[in-house]
Amino acid sequence: MPKTALADMLLEWDSLFTGVDRPDILSLPYMRELRDDLATHIDLTKGLVREQESLEGRRRAVTQQLRIARSEGQDLVVRVRAALRSHLGHRNEGLVRYRIRPIRRRSRAIREEVGIAPLPTPPSATLPQPVPAPEVVIPEED
Repeated sequence: MPKTALADMLLEWDSLFTGVDRPDILSLPYMRELRDDLATHIDLTKGLVREQESLEGRRRAVTQQLRIARSEGQDLVVRVRAALRSHLGHRNEGLVRYRIRPIRRRSRAIREEVGIAPLPTPPSATLPQPVPAPEVVIPEED
């Protein structure tokens, strides 16, 4: 079945229904029953389209309500965390229980010179010496 828009398909069905709804066509014994089945099916499909549009509108409304609820929930979480910090103190390790990072002191850096022997300096003989560039004498023109 080729992919067509629902509105186009309903338009085609309605046009077929009005084309069949003629006395000379309805005089055939099986056409009246087919026309009635088509009319019932058109009404059923249009009802489903209306229900789908209604549900789509409801989905949008629920999505908006959900967005508002999430925003209010985040605000409430911030207030609860602030109250816990205020009650327990901002350095209390018990805050970890509520997934709040306490403020901790910085660890003191140990001086590297204490207890560590200095590295031996490499002798200068092992390092390659730079080679001076040859002097180029340019004769002066008189």
